[in-house]
Amino acid sequence: MFKDYFQRNELNTFKTYLVIDMQIEAKKREIVIKTIELIHSSEGKEITTRRIAQHAQINPAMVNYYFGSKDNLLKAAISAINKDNPLEITISHEGTRKAMFNHLLGMCETSLQYSKLGMGRDAVSLASDAMGTSTRITEMKKLYDGNTSTGQDKNSVLRAVSFLLTTTADPEGFASFSGIDVRIKSQLKVLISEQLDILLGESL
Repeated sequence: MFKDYFQRNELNTFKTYLVIDMQIEAKKREIVIKTIELIHSSEGKEITTRRIAQHAQINPAMVNYYFGSKDNLLKAAISAINKDNPLEITISHEGTRKAMFNHLLGMCETSLQYSKLGMGRDAVSLASDAMGTSTRITEMKKLYDGNTSTGQDKNSVLRAVSFLLTTTADPEGFASFSGIDVRIKSQLKVLISEQLDILLGESL
């Protein structure tokens, strides 16, 4: 009898915690969505904890309560933005090039989001992104080349990816040096396309 009572009690406690966890996750998703809206409409204005709280109609303390810090929330929002733009992969010559372009564009837009929000990235994070993206682009390049890619191709891909990450991490500095403003999407697309042409041996 006591055993049944404790089992029921444990089950009820578990159900209660499960409901609370689901409510917390739903609230966190709601705050992330509101933060994404703010990122898209910020037009260069600083995104403060107070602005996030006002837009999400929450107490500012809830940002730290749910995410630990404003930066953690912004990282979650940037990650969610990327997931809303899935990589399109078509197994064909033209489709593979398009997939490579879209993958590089997504990487650059993420880097620009960090820059726009004034969030510096440490060397480990940048190196991890560069290596991860390079590996993915190298795999797609093998498809494009018909599996004839070499070790030298890996180095070329890494150089191109590192170059794009560097330019988007400091778009203002790159614009003053080159006259190319990667914050303007059309100019960013041209730069990525030029890098792809070089990688794929299609540049003049």
